[in-house]
Amino acid sequence: MRMNKNVRERGVEPAISVVIATMGRPEKLRRSLAAFDRLHPDTPAFEVIVVLDGADPATRAVAHEQHRFPVQLFEQPRSGNGPAKNLGARHALAPYLVFLNDDTRPDPGCLLAHILAQERYGPCVLVGKVDWDPTQEITPYMTWLAPNGHQFNFSRLEPHELVHWDACWGAHLSLPRDWYLEEPFDAAFPYPSLEDTEWGFRLARRGRPIRYEPDALCFHDHHYDSPAEYRHRARISGAATRYTVRHHPTLLWPLILRPTAAAAASALLALWPRRWRRETLWDLDFRWNFVWGIVTPQRRPWIVHKRS
Repeated sequence: MRMNKNVRERGVEPAISVVIATMGRPEKLRRSLAAFDRLHPDTPAFEVIVVLDGADPATRAVAHEQHRFPVQLFEQPRSGNGPAKNLGARHALAPYLVFLNDDTRPDPGCLLAHILAQERYGPCVLVGKVDWDPTQEITPYMTWLAPNGHQFNFSRLEPHELVHWDACWGAHLSLPRDWYLEEPFDAAFPYPSLEDTEWGFRLARRGRPIRYEPDALCFHDHHYDSPAEYRHRARISGAATRYTVRHHPTLLWPLILRPTAAAAASALLALWPRRWRRETLWDLDFRWNFVWGIVTPQRRPWIVHKRS
């Protein structure tokens, strides 16, 4: 583990610590970090903490590049998204954390919207909006997948209002750092999917309010041409659901039984006269691959570590 800059040497305590877990995507990380140089001038002092989830010289070099804001760099053996975020949060200097992915870049007003909302509503878990990056190609399948589909379904959320724990999407949210340290991600979570959903459930059990703030916006740079490119993710999500329900049996209905029933209904809809559409097959493809992931073993991409 190493750090490339000492934030306190700059003489300004940050109000926000942005934590970005990354592995093997240096160019995406470079575009993300460059966007922080263009934030609104009223954005309070912030730092960015980059956590390399596995040895990656190219991404390490990107994290060492100079910016107008302080950057901390930490490294861990390949352990997954949750442990990487846990590591970043432990070393954060600010009272508020913002989690973003290495393939997301903040809108100029993103961090300002987070801190203003935390002040307006009081301490909360604040889910920010994720849109596709308009500077990259957006395919019809991507338009169907998000922001109103199976990846991120913001259409069911009321802006600025409290939301259900299953909308606790870790790709873009903020919360008080001490809340996170009390209830970190499950370090033993074996798959790169639904670790944020399981975490959101535990936060809700603690009575932590979760709120949707669309004024906090970031842009997602991840290309999908067709269902074939999302099939593995759907199966991994199914396997992650099996793990989650094993640890939280009360989630059997919302996470397994109800989605399985919806998959069966989707199959019947595809057979209904004059109801066939391309999007119907896309929905069917996702739902049944999700169910397949629940009932079949899936390869784990890293060695599972003990819980923290």
